[in-house]
Amino acid sequence: MNDRPVLLFDLGGVLVENTMFEDLPNLMGEAKAGDLHELWLSSPAVQSFERGGIDPDAFARAFIAEWKLPTSPQAFLERFAAWPRGFFPGAGALLTALRADYRIVYLSNSNALHWARFGDILAHADAAFASHLCGLVKPDPAIFEFVVERLGRDPADIHFFDDSATNVAAARRIGLQAHRTVGLEALSKTLIAQGFMPAESGPFA
Repeated sequence: MNDRPVLLFDLGGVLVENTMFEDLPNLMGEAKAGDLHELWLSSPAVQSFERGGIDPDAFARAFIAEWKLPTSPQAFLERFAAWPRGFFPGAGALLTALRADYRIVYLSNSNALHWARFGDILAHADAAFASHLCGLVKPDPAIFEFVVERLGRDPADIHFFDDSATNVAAARRIGLQAHRTVGLEALSKTLIAQGFMPAESGPFA
């Protein structure tokens, strides 16, 4: 039933454990300073790859050059491909409970390497939008407009959950009800606070 209220979830950092921001400092040394989330979002190499514009080898070479990493493209891609670890414990059960009453949708900045690992995760959603398949990346307002149009819903009827403050701010400018949550415990608390789950739910984390 497409008229169910829409809960739109980012994957990495919200439902999916991703060790990217733990592993990147090990690769970087002193190569970069600042907020890694924001640096990642604004990286030309990352944006090109997550729009589907370049292949993994080209991404690895561009990213290593851009971030001045002391590693080879092959070694970097091996580490990069392993960053997503799967659902946080309890995430599948949480989505199963929510799906009885809400339409579960994903919106993720992703790429061909990571998306190929998400088969079981995708089975828990009614629809999924990946940046490399849309040709758009968060926080570009166009990707939120694209999703809203495809869902055929008013933006104010969509609740969006993301671990990036930049993405949340961009979604709010389009009119989505956007919430910043990091990890499953924070997500569960936000869902309860917004009335999507009863207070006695869980624990799912």
